Amino acid sequence: MTWLGEQLGRIADDMPERDLAARAVAVHQRRRRNVMAFAAAAVVVVTMIAVTVAVRALPGEPRAAARPSAPPELPVIKVGTVPTVESAPVFVAQSAGYFQEEGLTVQPVVVTGAGAATPQVEVGALDLAYTDYVTLFRANEKGKDFKIVAGLYRSSPGDLAIVVSAKSKIRTVRDLKRKQIAIPNLGGLGQLTVTAALKRAGLKPRDVVMVEKPYPEMLHALNSGQFDAALLAEPFVTVGGERSRILADAIPREFADLHTAGLAATAEWVRKHPRTLAAFQRALAKARHLIASDPRQVREVVPTYTKTSPEEAAALTFGSYPARLDMTELKRVADLTHAHGFTERPVDLGDAVGG
Repeated sequence: MTWLGEQLGRIADDMPERDLAARAVAVHQRRRRNVMAFAAAAVVVVTMIAVTVAVRALPGEPRAAARPSAPPELPVIKVGTVPTVESAPVFVAQSAGYFQEEGLTVQPVVVTGAGAATPQVEVGALDLAYTDYVTLFRANEKGKDFKIVAGLYRSSPGDLAIVVSAKSKIRTVRDLKRKQIAIPNLGGLGQLTVTAALKRAGLKPRDVVMVEKPYPEMLHALNSGQFDAALLAEPFVTVGGERSRILADAIPREFADLHTAGLAATAEWVRKHPRTLAAFQRALAKARHLIASDPRQVREVVPTYTKTSPEEAAALTFGSYPARLDMTELKRVADLTHAHGFTERPVDLGDAVGG
């Protein structure tokens, strides 16, 4: 036995048995804690790896919002807009430089309404265009293949109204029987809201004559006696001011907070230009977010594409600009469209939404 062995033996002989046992237990417990700590660390590492892989596998944003590796197929696109508060996000995105950030040059083309824009989209004169949802639902029922690619506007009380001349003797909607009413687009949302207003007053659509007239021309036509009443949207409700009188709010309880308008393209255009559409949607989303945080953006931009003074813009009534296309709200519009007889069959939203 070596000297070290002898010393260890002597220490062991001198140490009480219980101390030796205690030390053995302590050593065992220490080793056990080390093993458990190592195992726990391994679990943490494996878990972090798994989470990282899972996060990378999940889409963090909708497909349209995910930035593509390649530039847009079309660097320049034409977008049909209307001269109302509904089109504000397009002009906010343009003035803020959001389209340029996405590699796009957007050329807004002001159209008189969804009815005028739809044929231009179909033949390729416009890439995307404003649409009220009723117009698009009706067009698709007739065999067209348009897709809603972005939401634009959600209504608010006072932003769409049936008005008469300030000198008119007409006092109620019921007084419109056998009268002429100017609307921006036959077969669209405007006609739907007027039809609903007539129904509430105990009248039927055949009790009046609805005539199509662009918004910018309505006030002059109304005050010159060409029509007895007109359906106006903002900013024309405010611009009408002293020259006209609101007969009825066209957004009553039945239509409260209705999602009224969006942007549409043909199904073929959507298939051919996914990166262009995605870039446009990202820019538009930034604009809607900016408006939500600072509604003054709408008041500042409206005079740039309508004949509205800054003072009139300051008095505008407008709704909101939803962050995304809400399928529940879109179904609500579809149900109202069918319920009021604007489509023969219930609307298939699966066919109406794309991109």
